[in-house]
Amino acid sequence: MNAWTQTLLLIVVFGLLAGVLRWAFGNDRRAVPDYTGDDFGLLNEVALVPTEEAARILAKRLRTAGIKATAVRAPQPGAYRVMVFPADIPDAKLLLRDV
Repeated sequence: MNAWTQTLLLIVVFGLLAGVLRWAFGNDRRAVPDYTGDDFGLLNEVALVPTEEAARILAKRLRTAGIKATAVRAPQPGAYRVMVFPADIPDAKLLLRDV
């Protein structure tokens, strides 16, 4: 084999390798991340309040009871949400019912 044949064979082998790798790993079908700030993953809303202070107080009350909670700004202007994990929703709603 001369130098031209070896070079051509090397280009063909690398081209085939690139095609196989692109076929195997290049088809990314993962969901596009939500950068709008509305998606909190597993967290669900248990309360919607008008002030940040009220949301922090409710989240603190839930945390005191052993429920992981967080307060975040809602999409509506001037509103805040208290968010908990799905397993804690019934307990959180029961605890916040009297507030």
